[in-house]
Amino acid sequence: MTKTLTAGPISRPAKTPACGKAGSAPVIAHRCPGRLRLRWAALRHPELRLEYLEAWLAERAGLTRVRANPAGASLVAEYAERPGVAQDILSALEQLPPKAFSRAGGPRPPRRRSLADAAGHLALAAGASLLPTPAARPLALGLGAPVVLRGLGVLAAQGLKAPVLDMASVGFALAMGDNPAALGISAMVVVGEYLRQATEDRSGALLKSLLAPPVALVRVERQGENGAYEQSVPFATVRPGELVLVAAGESVPVDGDVERGRALVDKSVITGEAAPEEVAPGDALLAGSVVTDGSLALRAVRTGQECATARIAALMEKSLHEKSAPERLSDQLADRLVPLTLALGAGLYAATGDLRRALSVLTIDYACAVKLSAPVVVKASMYAAAKAGALVKSGTALDALARVDTIVFDKTGTLTTGRMAVMDVLPCAGFGADDVLLLAASAEERWSHPVARALVAEAARRGLPLLPARGTDCATALGVRAEVGDPQCATRRVEVGSRRYLEEQCGLAPEHFAGAEAQCACGGKTLAHVLVDGAPAGVITLRDELRSEAREVLAALRAGGVRRVVVLTGDNAASAQALLGGLPPGLVDEMRAGLSPQDKARVVEELRTGGAVVAVVGDGVNDAPALLAADVGVCVAGPDLAVAGLTRDSAGVVLLHEGLAGLVPAREAACRARSVLRTCFATGVAVNTGLLVAAGAGTLSPLAAAALHNGATFAILSGAGLSAGSRLDAAPKPATGERGER
Repeated sequence: MTKTLTAGPISRPAKTPACGKAGSAPVIAHRCPGRLRLRWAALRHPELRLEYLEAWLAERAGLTRVRANPAGASLVAEYAERPGVAQDILSALEQLPPKAFSRAGGPRPPRRRSLADAAGHLALAAGASLLPTPAARPLALGLGAPVVLRGLGVLAAQGLKAPVLDMASVGFALAMGDNPAALGISAMVVVGEYLRQATEDRSGALLKSLLAPPVALVRVERQGENGAYEQSVPFATVRPGELVLVAAGESVPVDGDVERGRALVDKSVITGEAAPEEVAPGDALLAGSVVTDGSLALRAVRTGQECATARIAALMEKSLHEKSAPERLSDQLADRLVPLTLALGAGLYAATGDLRRALSVLTIDYACAVKLSAPVVVKASMYAAAKAGALVKSGTALDALARVDTIVFDKTGTLTTGRMAVMDVLPCAGFGADDVLLLAASAEERWSHPVARALVAEAARRGLPLLPARGTDCATALGVRAEVGDPQCATRRVEVGSRRYLEEQCGLAPEHFAGAEAQCACGGKTLAHVLVDGAPAGVITLRDELRSEAREVLAALRAGGVRRVVVLTGDNAASAQALLGGLPPGLVDEMRAGLSPQDKARVVEELRTGGAVVAVVGDGVNDAPALLAADVGVCVAGPDLAVAGLTRDSAGVVLLHEGLAGLVPAREAACRARSVLRTCFATGVAVNTGLLVAAGAGTLSPLAAAALHNGATFAILSGAGLSAGSRLDAAPKPATGERGER
């Protein structure tokens, strides 16, 4: 019996964002150990995003499971019994953010079916079969009416879809006075909905869990009249620059720099490395890391929706809603098969006059196995890829990755570590080595590409204080120019860049570079030419290294069906070729050097025009045009998604762990999904065709046909989810600490 609790230790929140929209607060309707049911009018709000609400509430209140039923304005929470859990649930709902009510327009999801719904309908159908006809008739009408009404609504709004078959079979059974058939088919419809929803929910569990913020409250240190004090504040209110405190056992809530304390930190969520690392003042930490021993105070750099875990959640959230080409195709195919089933049932009745045979046929449709297997397989595959370190942002990206036969790699920061080091500074006459380095580093200071970082780091190592620079300008992936110098001394116009940049942008003749390049462009070195006031001042050589896992990743991709590998770089050909010489022959088919971002995009377009299905793998903002031109883009910027910037937004796949290792399992998951979908389609068509033949021959009653159809559908969906989400083969792992930097 339902009992409403309005007094005692359980209090209601005074006003929630949802209450303002729906006009009432949540009320506890029933409670038993480990389970609580709420009634809440806000659940009927047309803009409510159920998956966000469920993930938010489970995370904030520490629940094991949350299920919302909008039609009944009911929410069930399951949890490990502990004091104060009911108040935690109500408090979490009180803090539900406006984002929970940002659902786009469109039809509401179907009613969520619980195990109790399925068991209850089966029990009623079984019990009614023992009743005399006058007593069973009202029960048959009561259970069958929702099925008929839903089918009529779908028919009026969308045309011939699968619910129309349910409507026809139940409606004809009621018209014939066959109460057991009407009850049995109605119960099977509910059981089928429950089984399909349970399968989809299981395959989408990881995706939903990533929607919620990692913590509810954050401890910060603030200054008052009597000195520093601690205060717990909501996660959303923390701002960059605040000092955040994290103790043992707590998750790091923001991206920041350690200012005080030492601790062992588990970064496995970010890097995939199981062993905790020791961090100390000066080290950077990303949200999602867990302090296992010690305590830290870190200065927040990125907070809220800007920190790494929130950006991952924002990317993953889109994947819950976007349909891939196979999903759209399966939807269309399933809908086209509905009229075929209706026509078959009508034809059978016209030929035999046996309405029970026709009913048996109408209970079987191809839509379930064909239409529902695609989202289950896609979600399960994305789950498997995410566990292996690759965030696939949509079903479309998953499908494209499976079809790829050509992979284009950017060199610097992708196949290489992106952490360049200055090797030599070769000045021209009239300049000293430190003078050339100081001017170049001062011009590059505000930029974050690998060459700029290397120059600034080398100047710091040599103890050279950088000079003020103004009027800076950067040609992406080519070079920079700036006015460098103190107001008290002469200002110099400094230009630093590749040979192409200085020829095209600065008008320098090619002969100025011949000697320097002949002397330096060997052993995989990158050259940065320096001009001061329009005249050559020197050449700085830098060295990058191939990623430790590059060889294994390329070999695995080749073994997995990739026919062509192309490397693109803005570096000079001699340096690029020397670096790639460290790879075994046959892993790279083609290398093109001296390219601008637009040149890289044109190469990708040429490959696609030639019939190739192309994936582009890159790490920096200069890769964005090529990623957009590809069939699918892969961002290897690692966990620091804020650094990835435009590349992250342009890519369909983001590698969550450091380095290239996640690319192999992502491709493997995509190929497996494509194979499983083909198997599901063939199995679904074969099984349902067999059932249709048996039903048409009169060997299956309507109830038996419905039971076999739903059982076969569930078996296919369960097998699809298990096959697509099964453990991926071990992928090459990056060396500890190695990451792709721009």
